[in-house]
Amino acid sequence: MTFPWTEPEVKKSINRLSFRWDNLDLIIDADRLTDTGQAELWFYHSNGSGTNLLHIAKVNLLSSSTMTQLAKKMVTHSEDIPWGQALTFITKTSMEFQRRGEPGVTIQPVSAELLKPFYYIEPVIIKGVPNIIFGEKGVNKTTLCLTMLGLITIGVDESKTGFGCLSPAKVAMLDFEGTKELTDYTLARLIEGDTVPYFEMPYLRCRQKLSDDIQRIANFLHDCHAEVVLIDSLGKAAGSDKFDSSGKTAALNFFECLDQLNITSLIIGQTSKTEEGKKTIFGSTYFTYYARNIFELRSKGDDLNDDQLHLGLFHHEANYSKKYPPIGLNISYTDTTISILSEPVSLSQFLERASQTKNLLEFLKSGAKSVKAIATELSISDNRARVMLSRAKKRGLTTDIGSGMWGLVVKEYESN
Repeated sequence: MTFPWTEPEVKKSINRLSFRWDNLDLIIDADRLTDTGQAELWFYHSNGSGTNLLHIAKVNLLSSSTMTQLAKKMVTHSEDIPWGQALTFITKTSMEFQRRGEPGVTIQPVSAELLKPFYYIEPVIIKGVPNIIFGEKGVNKTTLCLTMLGLITIGVDESKTGFGCLSPAKVAMLDFEGTKELTDYTLARLIEGDTVPYFEMPYLRCRQKLSDDIQRIANFLHDCHAEVVLIDSLGKAAGSDKFDSSGKTAALNFFECLDQLNITSLIIGQTSKTEEGKKTIFGSTYFTYYARNIFELRSKGDDLNDDQLHLGLFHHEANYSKKYPPIGLNISYTDTTISILSEPVSLSQFLERASQTKNLLEFLKSGAKSVKAIATELSISDNRARVMLSRAKKRGLTTDIGSGMWGLVVKEYESN
């Protein structure tokens, strides 16, 4: 029997449309579409137990003879599917898609409470916009972002990290920095450390900047049905070697391509400093202008345990919300585990070590001092004073002169 005609579900990507007829167990992908009607058509039989490729054809959608011959060819696969109607619908929809932008709509504000932005991870990842976490090298930006992807994939509403996701979503990673093996290792350690449940994640290694590889990336995200994508990292994805004097061109190209992907993005950025010493996103002020939710991640070592770090996530920019208070995290490492816990935090904690080290060096300028005297002067414990002195010694700033006394390496200190 011939099945009655029904319009398919249509999913859009860059120069690509996917048509799905559930009642026909049929999927047809129109790929590499052009304004002149050129396309690749991929035909699949999909019945819920698997997807099988039926046929591939490179066609001119606007050629009546070509499309008629293709419809006759597909009858050999099934006489019950209305191939002519299906291909006519694909031609019409594809050409409209290629030649027309998004239609205008009417905005009808109802209630701010009902229209509040949706967060995948509140307050870090707002749905539908570019979200950026930036920071110095080694502060665990990638590790923290992978943790969030795991929570989103599983839909964990409460976790020991303090983050939660109320609604699960499909995630993916575009890796411009690392390798699949290293990412796999980090995920395994997060799972072994009981930071996130086991999850699997579509992954794509990217060796060209986003604008040069947009078609392959768009197809990857389309095929894995990704709703949230991690981009690691902004510099290479934008093409950091192409920055002009302001970085404007690279930044604009990056965000234009990101807009075409039509996806929620979590982007890892690097830290730069202005002439006034203010931390900002490396590359261009336009990265700040076009992102909609920006956090800076900072870290400091633990005074008693070298296998622990204290992280602070600080809200810098917010287009659609208030600025949230700092988020504190404690991260513990072994060779096989990474465990992340929520902990209290304040900005002063991350400024404290620098100011204490400065006070230590100023105190030693008047002569060698005992650990006890240093601890009393800085209002810290003897043990913490020893840790500070040891770290300053590694930097060539202090020296242990014996009998429990510590002194200043004057030449090195004066040059800093």
